[in-house]
Amino acid sequence: MIGERGFPRGYMPRNDPGFNDKVPQQLLPASGQSAYSGAEVLDKFPFEANPKNPLLQASAGEHVAIIHLENGHVSLPQNQPKKPHNRGTIFFYGTAQPKPQEKLFDVHLRWNKDGTGGDKRGILLGTKNYDDGQCFQPNAAGITTERASKFSSDGAKTSQELPCQSDIKLPDDLKPGSVYTVYWYWDWPDLNADKINVDKTKDGSYPWAGSFMRGDAIPNGWTMDMISKNESYASVIDIKIVDSQPQGFAAKSNTKEKWVAQQNIYSKAIEAQMNDNFQVKVGDIGGGGGGGGGASGSAPGAPASTGISTPLPSASAPDVPPAATSPAGSGVATVTQTVTVPPTTVFKTVYRTADLAETAPAQPDGNEEVTVTVTKHLPTTNGDTAPPTSILTGAPGTVTPFRRRAIRRSVRFD
Repeated sequence: MIGERGFPRGYMPRNDPGFNDKVPQQLLPASGQSAYSGAEVLDKFPFEANPKNPLLQASAGEHVAIIHLENGHVSLPQNQPKKPHNRGTIFFYGTAQPKPQEKLFDVHLRWNKDGTGGDKRGILLGTKNYDDGQCFQPNAAGITTERASKFSSDGAKTSQELPCQSDIKLPDDLKPGSVYTVYWYWDWPDLNADKINVDKTKDGSYPWAGSFMRGDAIPNGWTMDMISKNESYASVIDIKIVDSQPQGFAAKSNTKEKWVAQQNIYSKAIEAQMNDNFQVKVGDIGGGGGGGGGASGSAPGAPASTGISTPLPSASAPDVPPAATSPAGSGVATVTQTVTVPPTTVFKTVYRTADLAETAPAQPDGNEEVTVTVTKHLPTTNGDTAPPTSILTGAPGTVTPFRRRAIRRSVRFD
């Protein structure tokens, strides 16, 4: 039911003897280079149809949640005081026709939502703040203690890292058997507070240096000197598209999705993100009227880069909130499929029937850096709505009976 774990390109386990952040990391511009050259590529590693660490599997129209560790960039903002207040914007671009050397300047702020921008090979899938509003790193910072307290009823605790996540819905027209490539680009420049109102960057609105270099139409009266340092990161996730209606399961349209408020925060999607791929509004990218922006706030991130260089605590899995009694009426069960990828996680949502009398999955090892999680909302017959009780690291086919069942399969982005 769940399949194998999935991983991003260039995945390297942090416990590998030769591990180094710079191996999976794609820093743009390159270290020692102050300005973009225009030749930067998003894909540091080539596509492999059968990589050592398998691809994530998902179905058309499902949600994938790309997760990264905040690495102090959220909970300790004083360490990088010149950064945008949303801690950078992550851009997600999708294509079924990736190039062996995909240039940043051909994709970023060229491809738009309706696929009419740039060379028209891909689309802008979504935009998210690097800070999802709930993530934190284990430390004594006020942001950490405040958020751990806020989500304590769902199991949050200051000693356990709560990764940031970006929940993205995949296109509905993806063909089973194909591979869909997602570029994760996180633009995180230093800004010149003497030239730009940094408070306004809370909504992800700020310029990207490449727009000036390409001669793009620049919105909002932005100027190049508003940027004091260029810094961005990229990563690539290849997703194997599978049939959304395997034998024995009901079609998506046959059931109604419900949101269960109380769930384990460490395996829970963000409801607002599930409803809208575009958290950051960036104008009219690529002249296609499909949403985007002439010069933007930021771009999607990279594996094991600034966003995820700190591993999750090796402690045991987070405590799970106590299960609640089942209300009367029909309910929803959730099967969450997780794929571990360099700094990110993916949720995919499908609607399928399932037997709640399945065994509970094993606990994760606590060392996942980034996870791609597939969340599937399943109709139940007894109305269970208790929070999830555990997470799967890779064992297929197990489901935890709870108000919303969760099965996690990890795709690592270390």
